[in-house]
Amino acid sequence: MRKLTSTSKLREFQRALYQKAKAEPGYRFYSLYDKTYRMDVLEEAYRRVKADRGASGVDGETFAQIEERGLGDYLAELQGEVKERRYTPKPVRRVYIPKAKGKQRPLGIPTIRDRIVQTAYLIVLEPIFEADFTASSFGFRPKKRAQDAVREIHKYLNWGCVENYDVDIEKYFDTVDHRKLMLLLARRIADGQILRVIRQGLSSGYVEDGQHRQSGCGTPQGGVISPLLAKVYLHPVDQAFERKGYGTLCEGSIHGVRYADDLMILAQRDLEKGMAWLEHYIERLGLRLNREKTRRVRMQKGEHVDFVGFRFLYTTNRKTGKRLILIYPSPRSQQRCREEIRKWIHHAIPLSVEEQIGNANVFLRGWVEYFGVGNASATFHDIAHFVEKRVRHVLQRRKGHRGYGGYRIPGERLYGELGLFRDYKVRWL
Repeated sequence: MRKLTSTSKLREFQRALYQKAKAEPGYRFYSLYDKTYRMDVLEEAYRRVKADRGASGVDGETFAQIEERGLGDYLAELQGEVKERRYTPKPVRRVYIPKAKGKQRPLGIPTIRDRIVQTAYLIVLEPIFEADFTASSFGFRPKKRAQDAVREIHKYLNWGCVENYDVDIEKYFDTVDHRKLMLLLARRIADGQILRVIRQGLSSGYVEDGQHRQSGCGTPQGGVISPLLAKVYLHPVDQAFERKGYGTLCEGSIHGVRYADDLMILAQRDLEKGMAWLEHYIERLGLRLNREKTRRVRMQKGEHVDFVGFRFLYTTNRKTGKRLILIYPSPRSQQRCREEIRKWIHHAIPLSVEEQIGNANVFLRGWVEYFGVGNASATFHDIAHFVEKRVRHVLQRRKGHRGYGGYRIPGERLYGELGLFRDYKVRWL
């Protein structure tokens, strides 16, 4: 008989939870808390948290300090706290990351200890809620990616769903109502201790500029379990579309595609019905639409719509005159890419040109992997030209020259020793 490894046992456990939830949509799981502090669950949780290489929380504890003290003892101590119900989540450390137009997005960084417990909860709870989520939800789900949402939108546009409602929810992660979220969780989870710890984590607040502040709503971006909670909170919107019969493959049908808090409704006609239904449920959840980013678009020649960093452009085939939907990185995504390249390749950086390009290649490979669908070849060549220009500038400045012109890089050096990433491959939808 095949002996199961620790990872295999966890997968079998998760599969059993998923199958139970899928077979009985109304079933409430009542005995889960003891599963969250199983040693194999905590060990897997630590492995995942360390792989993410996140920063320290309010306690300043690092992975190096944990392993220096002894990982086994650390996890055993944490297991005892959770088992004896002495574990209490700490506030998150709030930092800000830049957004477009000079705005900033708040990010909450939990302690490593809290991230381990949250990941253990995620291992246990995610299969249960995954059984409920609809096919129109793509954000932060196992075996689903942003590219899958792009393919879905491309399919509907090609079907003639040219009436589009591009929706953005204003400050979604900051405005989630804790009471309503807990009620949605309780539809599937009857284990009071699990719900209590989740509620404690939501209400633990954050530390900013050395001061502890409470928060009556929202889920901190940066928390391990926050994406799952965000999906659970918007799940009623997806369910409402299914119950209403929207999304069926028939003439005049209305389709919804959601990636986290970004939604798009596509219809051949009668888009107003889908818009009204969506706004009704958004209001019931206590959320608001970002009117600056939310817009209605009728796709015709020259019109476009952006979603998860991609641009969908409506044009026509020059030979046949038929509808053609082009997909490529949006101008905003391209600009962000150039800004990132400027950080990695610059004459003032105290690294050799080879090291700078090596670092840029790591970023470019990830960028191309994300955007390598549809019609991105021309964009990739433009980015490649921009990178070459940056490299020439660095080489000129190292030789005491200024500007970009008048310095030729031997091809074998640029693409050989420096290894500039040029193997761009686009996957057609």
